[in-house]
Amino acid sequence: MLQQMNNQWDALGENSLIPSASHTRLWLAPMFEHFRKSHAHLVFDHDSKPLQAITALKKVTLPVGFSLPIAQTWDNGFLFSGIPLIGRNNPEKAMTSLLANARQDMGVKAVLFKKIQRNSQFDQLLEGLSADIIAGYQLLNVHQRASLDCSGDFDTWFTNNFSRKRRKEYRRLRNRLAETGKLQSQTLQPGASVEPWIEEFIDLEAAGWKGRNGTAIASSTEQTAHLRHALPQMAQNGSLLFWKITLDDKPIASLFGFHDHNQVWLGKIAYDETLAHFSPGVLVILDATTDLFARDDVTIADSSADPDHPMINNIWRDRIDVADYMIATPGTGKMTFKVLVTLEEARMKLRNLVKSAYYRLRKGSKK
Repeated sequence: MLQQMNNQWDALGENSLIPSASHTRLWLAPMFEHFRKSHAHLVFDHDSKPLQAITALKKVTLPVGFSLPIAQTWDNGFLFSGIPLIGRNNPEKAMTSLLANARQDMGVKAVLFKKIQRNSQFDQLLEGLSADIIAGYQLLNVHQRASLDCSGDFDTWFTNNFSRKRRKEYRRLRNRLAETGKLQSQTLQPGASVEPWIEEFIDLEAAGWKGRNGTAIASSTEQTAHLRHALPQMAQNGSLLFWKITLDDKPIASLFGFHDHNQVWLGKIAYDETLAHFSPGVLVILDATTDLFARDDVTIADSSADPDHPMINNIWRDRIDVADYMIATPGTGKMTFKVLVTLEEARMKLRNLVKSAYYRLRKGSKK
């Protein structure tokens, strides 16, 4: 099925109402190939030709294994933007069809699109759906995350963004690091082989705390296979961005991201923790920032980071409003939708409490 949809999927990505790096074919199709046990569904507009809407969804499941009649954007650690691909021609019809097919294919009464960058076009699209079509929508988990306004130039941004003391410190860190060996900053160039960059990234991340905790990409055969499949394709079509810093030709920091239309989303970062006193992660972020300002096809970069991220928030000072959008599927009554919203809010509150308790226990065990 995916093979037959390829051309239409690519065309939809090029002409979507709002870009979504996580829903392009080159990123998402390999995910379905390598995460075979995920129970995720590719939901799309069955009837329209060419294709006018597509998203990847998975049912919300409670810890006891009970499934709620809610589908959410598929997230296996690689979700940067949960907004679906919606065609420009008739977005209201495309969105209605997408929601209706989610109900038909998955038996759900609401869809939770996660990590959506607040966008007036998307809000207007939902407002345009009458009460006869959907019972409503609700914003959950509203927050902000770091971003970069790429207008202007790097030197002006660097001067205005940091105090003189901070600017001096960043220069000192880079100079001190350069004193220990041959220091190089590199950007993946068009046509260059990306496979060595991918392997270096995977190894570098696995050597750090994520490797010790079993959460590195290398700890998951599915994530590893997906990156090795998706990133070379994206490099070939120009949508992959990759930056690294090497010391004596050995990678000590690496970062990749995705470019779609006029926007960039950062993906994952890795750095050599034995050199943490030189802040190589910060330095590679600054290198990427320099490159983004030099490009004329990028207006904004989304960090894709959690709110209050301790590193990126202190470097990129612009903010993007982000939220999860819970939307009723056609045929769901208003009272049912309100109950589902309440259930999802309670589920997320419980999940956050469990997560906080886990981190407190882990922190205490290290003392």
